[in-house]
This record gives sequence, structure tokens and C-alpha cells, in this order.
Amino acid sequence: MISNIRKQQQNTLVLALMNKNAYPHKVYLPKIRIYETHISWIFLTGLYAYKIKKELKFGKILDFSTLYLRRKFCRKEIQVNKVLCGDMYKGIVKLVSRNNGSIKIVDLQTKGKPLEYAVKMLEIPQKFRMDHLIKVDKVSLKTIDRLTRILVRFHSSTRTNAMIKNFGLPSLIKKKIDENFQTFGVLNNEIAVYELDKIYKIYKRLTSFLANNKTLFYQRIRQGKIREIHGDLYLANIFVVNDKRFYLYDRIEFNDSLRYADVTEDVAHLSMDLDYNRRIDLRKYFVSQYIKQSDDLDLRNLLYFLMCYKACVRAKVFLFRAKNETDNETRKSWIEESKNFLELMAPYIESL
Repeated sequence: MISNIRKQQQNTLVLALMNKNAYPHKVYLPKIRIYETHISWIFLTGLYAYKIKKELKFGKILDFSTLYLRRKFCRKEIQVNKVLCGDMYKGIVKLVSRNNGSIKIVDLQTKGKPLEYAVKMLEIPQKFRMDHLIKVDKVSLKTIDRLTRILVRFHSSTRTNAMIKNFGLPSLIKKKIDENFQTFGVLNNEIAVYELDKIYKIYKRLTSFLANNKTLFYQRIRQGKIREIHGDLYLANIFVVNDKRFYLYDRIEFNDSLRYADVTEDVAHLSMDLDYNRRIDLRKYFVSQYIKQSDDLDLRNLLYFLMCYKACVRAKVFLFRAKNETDNETRKSWIEESKNFLELMAPYIESL
């Protein structure tokens, strides 16, 4: 458990980074913009973005509880994202205290005891984020074609081996499902009783599908479809710049096992998010193009199972945010988002 003192110290650093003088370059915005997730803060300056990991620990899933571990996973984040993002990820920087008591971002070679580490990235304008493009109807079939080619090429070349293939075993997939649903139990104060009942029924359907389709899962292993995937591929984690340059960023770095999965998991996550954004037409086209380009005919047999699983993960994430939110209205909105993902699963469950 992280102490309140350490939380307060990190919050002080976050406030310090709202000051333009904390940065080693000109800030091209009227003020620093900050985005907060359940595990990090991202600071936008108009030129570069800086990401700080929160000091927290989620069981065996994620551990950012020490400065050493946060630096380790900053390095890991840069390493795993280079393949799909090129020069977007620039490196690690550190936060140090100056003689006048101010906080400054400097490179690792600069003298000064690190108070915190951050990942430095080229800032891509938020208007190019795919979830924003969807809202203004700027995602075309041509966009989906290009994105699909990138994803098929990535999946055909990304790493696999005997250890990674084990993550396609029904027993290990069930372990992932169990861990996800156990978290709902921990967060039960945020969920109405009827929602917990609905979650239990979803869990039973997923585990039944797993038990009844073992031949399919073993076949996927033999086909070499269990690989090191993106792991968190949805619309907000894709930049599309002028329909030409694609950045599939923010791959999971904090737990290798969450990147070891059937390639269908990436397809399912993006498909589910297209549905969530009311673009079922784009989802159907994306899936058909992926199958056509990859010649992966069995993918469709797993799709709704994994769309349901990824929707459960997203519902859980919003409940985490609600649990840690102090503003009551914001907390209610996160709970509502979680319920929306649970509702989204209804047709997927019927298709299993």
C-alpha cells in the first residue's frame, strides 16, 4: 500500500509540472495541458509530451511502487513502443530540484538527484487521435485499409516462442479471466447488486465458452497465432496524421504476460471500441479486411469471446477510476462509463 505522504509528494511534482519554467524547451501552449489515467499523468506542452507513472501497485498485475520500478518501466515503455511508433518515443528524463526549490525536467546525464522519471514523447496533436477523428467523421474505409495493413504486418512479424505460445492455453486464458473478474469483487462498492449479478453471468458464459472450445484454442497455438501483440489497442491509443502516418502507441509495458496473447485480442479490442463509438459499419469492414489480408479464417470464431473480455477490462478500468475519484460528479460519470461497457457486451454474449 502506498503511503499518503508519498502520494502527496507525487502530487506536488504534478503541480510543479504545470509551470512552463519546469521544461527545458519553449512551451507552445497558453498553459500546460494534463491528462490523467488510472495509472499515469501526461503533460502536453505543444512540442513534447511527458508521461509520469503513478506510484501504485495493483496486486500481481502492475507495480510502480518504487522509483526504481518506475524508471524500469519507463525504459520498457520506450522499448516496446518503438516498433509501432518510430521516433515518437524520445527517451527517459528525470525531475530534479533546483537550488531555488523549483522543479526542472533534465536529461539523465545532467547532475541532480532524481525525484521522479518521465517518458518523453513527440507530441502529436490531439485532433489526430482516432477517437476524436471518429467523432468528426474523418475515419474512412481507406483509413481502415491502411491501419489493417499495418496491424497484419505487425502481427505476422512480432515475436513468438514456446513460452509465449503457452499463453494461448485454455488454463492460462482462464487465469486472465479469473483475475479480471476477481477485481470486480474488490470494487463492489462501486457496483449495484444487479450489476454484480450481471457480471457473474458474463463470467460464467466466458468460462463455458473456454471449456467448450478447447480444440479451437489449441489449434490457434499450432497455427502460431499466439504472439507478442499490442495489448491495449483501442481508438484513443492510435494517432492517424493526415491519413498517412499511423502511431499505434501505449503498448502495455508493465506486465509482459498481458502482451502475450492471440492476435485476435488486438482485433477484438479495436472492434469493440468501434462498436462503443457507434461505428459498427467500420467494425465489420475492419474485421473482414483483417481476415482477408491475413487469411486468418478462424479469427471470427474467437472474436466475440475476446470482444466481451476486452469490454470487461475496460469496465474494470473505469471502476478503478471511480474508486480513486474524489469529485462526486466525475466519480458518477466513471461508474456510468463502466455500466455502458457492461451493456455493450449483451450481443457479444448472445453470440457465444
